[in-house]
Amino acid sequence: MLIINFLLFISLFFAPPAHPVHVALTSIEYRNENREFNVAFKIFWDDLEKVIAEKYNVGLKLAKSDKNPEEEKLLDKYIGENFRFVVNEDREIQLVYDHKKINETAIWLYFKGSWSGPVQKVYIYNTVMMDMFGDQTDLVIFKYGTFERGILLNTKHYEINLKLK
Repeated sequence: MLIINFLLFISLFFAPPAHPVHVALTSIEYRNENREFNVAFKIFWDDLEKVIAEKYNVGLKLAKSDKNPEEEKLLDKYIGENFRFVVNEDREIQLVYDHKKINETAIWLYFKGSWSGPVQKVYIYNTVMMDMFGDQTDLVIFKYGTFERGILLNTKHYEINLKLK
C-alpha cells in the first residue's frame, strides 16, 4: 500500500504547471564525510511565489533571471518559520541556505546543517506550504546511515518523531 501511495504521490508531483493538487517533497540526508545534514525541499515554484507574496507582501519571480535581491533572505525566512529539525531531543539543527535549482514546474531549495555524533532520535516539524493550501501534502524522506524512512505529512499531521535505535 505504501508503494502505491508513493507512486500516486510522485505522479501527482510531476503534473503539468496548472496543478490541481498541492504537493511537496522534503529530503533529509546525513553526509558523514561532511558531517552535515543536507535538506532539500521540492515545491511548485508558482505556489511558493504565492505564499511569499501573501506572507511578506513581496513579489518574487523565481523562474525569471531578474531575481529580487531579497530572494535568498525571504526563502530562508519562510523555511525557517515552517520547518524545524531536532536531533536527540535537545539539539535543533540550524539550517543554512545553500542554493536553489528551478525547472519548468518546481524549485529545489537546498540547505545544510552541521552535526557530528550519533543520532538516536529525530523530531521534524514541517508546515511548508501548509499555511497557504489546506490540501497540501508533503513526502518527507529521512536518511541516516542505513536507516531510511518516508512519511506523508499534511495539515493535520505535520510532525514526525523517529527513533533510530
